Amino acid sequence: MAREKGLYKRIRDRIVEDYGGWLDGEAIPGERELAAKYDVKRSTIKYALKKLEEQGMVYRIRGKGTFIHKNKESPMDINGAAVQGNKGISALVRSYGIKISNVVLACGTITGNRFLESKLDLQEGEPVFALHRVRYGNDEPLAIEYTYVPKSIFPDIEELDFSMVSLYDYMDANGHMPEKFDQVLRVTRLSPKEARYLELPVDDPSFYFELIGIDSERRIVEYTESYIRCDKTEFKFTARI
Repeated sequence: MAREKGLYKRIRDRIVEDYGGWLDGEAIPGERELAAKYDVKRSTIKYALKKLEEQGMVYRIRGKGTFIHKNKESPMDINGAAVQGNKGISALVRSYGIKISNVVLACGTITGNRFLESKLDLQEGEPVFALHRVRYGNDEPLAIEYTYVPKSIFPDIEELDFSMVSLYDYMDANGHMPEKFDQVLRVTRLSPKEARYLELPVDDPSFYFELIGIDSERRIVEYTESYIRCDKTEFKFTARI
């Protein structure tokens, strides 16, 4: 069952990536065509579309098909994005027809930070690569991300310009794409530093995510702290009793 859910999520993410940039009201391909394109069963496509509909990303008209839905007045639902880290945030923003861009605040190698070494399950003294970014949607700040990865796993990471290159594309190309995420979510008040970058008043609320990404070899390959604007996003969940 867990394997099937993972497949549903991957297909859902592929649909968002492939068609999220389409205009509001455009029809996406039918279930049979999508099943053939992604080489999965039609039932998998049906389930993935159902989840996208629940998230408000598409709407379905019986007998006509499935259409892109972008309600510009509604906040973005970051639930799906949160559980997928940076990749999820990028796909989410694109799915709302918003152009995403990044500004790198700082990057470089850190040594001797026991807090980061413990988060990444590293030995004392092992180097850590730090990447601090502001994520923008249509040139408006949406989130700040402080990301840390083991330098030993990504030895050439300092050679890349992450204002132009996707961090997760780079990690995937190196065979260490995070596949599992352990997360903590809190609502916190913005410090003067974060408030300045997000262009909000000090002490305004924001979503705070602490994320640990684990690859297929069960190695910790990412530790990220994110501050996401509450006025542009919402977090939905279903409680089970």
